[in-house]
Amino acid sequence: MLLWPAPEEANPYVRKLADALAQRGVVVTSGRRLASLCARPGGASWLHVHWPEWMLHDPARWRYRARDLWLRSLLDHARRQGLRVAWTAHNLLGHDDPHPDLGEAARRALLARCDLVLGHFAEAEGDLRARGFQGRFVCAAHPPFADEHPAPFADEAARARAREQLGVAPDALLLVSPGAMAPYKNLPALAEALRATPEARVRWVVAGRAQGETLGRMREDARVDQLLRLELGFQPRARLAGLIAASDAILLGHKEFYTSGAAVLGATLGAPVIAPARNHLASWRREPFFVPLDLASPEAMPRALDRVREMGPGARARARAFAREADWARMAATLDRAMFEGVA
Repeated sequence: MLLWPAPEEANPYVRKLADALAQRGVVVTSGRRLASLCARPGGASWLHVHWPEWMLHDPARWRYRARDLWLRSLLDHARRQGLRVAWTAHNLLGHDDPHPDLGEAARRALLARCDLVLGHFAEAEGDLRARGFQGRFVCAAHPPFADEHPAPFADEAARARAREQLGVAPDALLLVSPGAMAPYKNLPALAEALRATPEARVRWVVAGRAQGETLGRMREDARVDQLLRLELGFQPRARLAGLIAASDAILLGHKEFYTSGAAVLGATLGAPVIAPARNHLASWRREPFFVPLDLASPEAMPRALDRVREMGPGARARARAFAREADWARMAATLDRAMFEGVA
């Protein structure tokens, strides 16, 4: 099987999937250049692509179109070489797409060339079919990152000490928003919703890389807001795991997404998740550790914080158990059977 793009350290998803497939005896060849993989398939029967928007996005519409045509031509060449195409549909459209109309056309073109799509929640299939997908759809839940971000605290006393070191009062809620401070994270809207909340006992930590307008806006918010603390730059795994495990909840404001790695990581470390109820998160609606947030409603944030305060210690254990119901071996088995045995 050919896998593109090549695994990278910053996001362990592709590497862990490749390792799990290799454990099942699937020969996986990866590369950073899709053209090279398509030109020399080396006897492979499948090409699996992740996050193709990395190749497409460009501020200039003409370059965006040219990149899309180039991707289509590579996939067409791969199919002429006898390769079948698979895609993992993390996101319906790429994050912060500079030209969503071109992105929509590119997704439809990709789906027209896919023989197999893997989704992390069953409801994804309807959206894919509506965009013309006629191939096979298989579903496998997003696995946890327990080995990449192991639980940092041996007991509740250690967690309490970590919160004290962060300057969080015992009766305060600690909210953490992990990951790059990109526009699609909708952080200014979260800041506005928190600022309008009468709840004073809240600390909000935003941890990750930021640049440009978002960085300036968040720095200004941090300067004038006592509730906000910025942890700028790439966060080492131990530091990020400590922040999340010490928190009372992960706070997310994504405008549009399919699968949120931050939500999965939060649940992995026992943190409840406050987030818009979109797509796969909607399946958590009945779970006590998922709190849906409608940023259009001024009452939503106060209600969400009240629900977090009402959660007993068992909610953290249930979140961890929920995240661990999925695993990489099971996902690899699902893909292996779908690609090489013709069954889901």
